[in-house]
Amino acid sequence: MKIVIAPDSYKGTIKAAEVADIIEKGVLEVFPDADISKIPFSDGGEGSAECFHSAIGGDLIDAFVKDPLGRIVSAHYLYKDNLAIIESAQACGLPLLTEEEKNPRLTTTYGVGELIIQALNKGVNKIVLTLGGSSTNDGGAGMAAALGVKFLNKLGESFIPVGETLSDIFSIDISNIDSRVFSTEFIGMCDVKNTVCGEFGASAVYSPQKGASSEDVALLEKGLCHLTQLKSKIDGKDYFAIEGGGAAGGLGFAVISFLKGKLVSGISLMMEIAEFDKKTGDADLLITGEGRLDRQSFMGKVIDGMSQKAINHHIPLIIIAGSVTSEVTGEILKKHGVILAESTDLTGKPFKEIKHRAKLDLALASVRVMIKYKEMISI
Repeated sequence: MKIVIAPDSYKGTIKAAEVADIIEKGVLEVFPDADISKIPFSDGGEGSAECFHSAIGGDLIDAFVKDPLGRIVSAHYLYKDNLAIIESAQACGLPLLTEEEKNPRLTTTYGVGELIIQALNKGVNKIVLTLGGSSTNDGGAGMAAALGVKFLNKLGESFIPVGETLSDIFSIDISNIDSRVFSTEFIGMCDVKNTVCGEFGASAVYSPQKGASSEDVALLEKGLCHLTQLKSKIDGKDYFAIEGGGAAGGLGFAVISFLKGKLVSGISLMMEIAEFDKKTGDADLLITGEGRLDRQSFMGKVIDGMSQKAINHHIPLIIIAGSVTSEVTGEILKKHGVILAESTDLTGKPFKEIKHRAKLDLALASVRVMIKYKEMISI
């Protein structure tokens, strides 16, 4: 029996690669002779580089860059065959900050630009930039500054903008940007459709999750709109309308406007790079999972991608999730090719009370699910 294990991470508890390892052990306990392929997935946040590494190999290259508050931290990116996978969260991710430090008025994407420079120094001609899990709301201005873009205030002084100082930008000088940028293909891995500004923009939707107060949201929105308007005027393009421009606090906008790149669906891109169709074409079972299974799981997330592949290849799909909400009915599961969906938690207690035992619960659930599956196919 060939089984493909392709989970997302369990946000805040277990990385996707660890999830795959734990589920594998559960599968082998019930089906010791199973032929297992593990392809951990990511939505672009923490652990993305490791997921790609598990899927396609290559080398994880160590680097030292500035974190969201300008401190030097150890990071890495994936290098293979002149391709670099850069996980923006390595340099500007929320996990790099304590709760007290979270403040999108002050955080920067400068370290992301430093990672790009190091990848360019390696000789790559294609860079995939994952856009999940950021702590920033600077419209990618920090990243652009690291690459040589100059932001000038009314006095003609150059400065590196952060969320609260975007409105101080009077002009933008791109004449000193690293010339290698424009001979490199940039792809932003993005699963959100939020625009950079507006009711569903980066500031309104995501900055409160990064520590912004209601007053901060208004300030951040004003700054992002100012930056977007300036760059739209310079380039003669309407950057306000770009779907995904609001990803990672406007870093999606920066991929398009400063790097002349494009934004693509994260799950689709990872499936393409990992040659997912080839690896699952003759599978007998597909197992996936995430922290919380709800209706939104089937709207462009990893679970949705797995569902589509399972249906297209006529492969039964099992989902193991930290929790399965009541809105996910049997009818919905059947519609998406799911034969079994199981929650790792059987207590119903709040997440903060069960978080510490997430790995143990997943291990137990994996065995439990496979026993149920064995009974299903024995009937």
